[in-house]
Amino acid sequence: MHTVTRQHQWPDGNFVVEISGGGIDYCNPDALCRKYPGEFEQFADPRDAVEAAIAIATAWKRDCPSRDISIGMGSTGGWTMPFDGEPLTERTFASLRDHAQSLYDELDKCDQCGDLLGKDRYGSHDHGEYNCCSEYCAEKYYEQDEELLAEMESE
Repeated sequence: MHTVTRQHQWPDGNFVVEISGGGIDYCNPDALCRKYPGEFEQFADPRDAVEAAIAIATAWKRDCPSRDISIGMGSTGGWTMPFDGEPLTERTFASLRDHAQSLYDELDKCDQCGDLLGKDRYGSHDHGEYNCCSEYCAEKYYEQDEELLAEMESE
């Protein structure tokens, strides 16, 4: 999970849009109240979190042009750990998107549909181990597996 917040960091007073890994309990405590869509939401897909953060940072800068606003991605591990923000540039945004893609590539996905797996996983060990995001996907995967086994046996 990733959570996006706007931060007015202590003690330096920096303004940073943070993309915190680990969910809502792992963002820094200097978050400002929700103002823009996507703030304080938890995103399973890091790419969605980055896109929300970019939109929030861009809107915040547009509303407060005199503020020096930055954007950063990281993890506090549950501690207070202000992020070093980067300037709001296309280069920074591209770097964040690349990082989010690499994080996404490492996440577990449903063997049937390819969606991200949550805490609940479905599957069977009858034909080997597999993980699916829903009972529906597990049944479809099992049916395909049964068809493959039947084809192999008939050859």
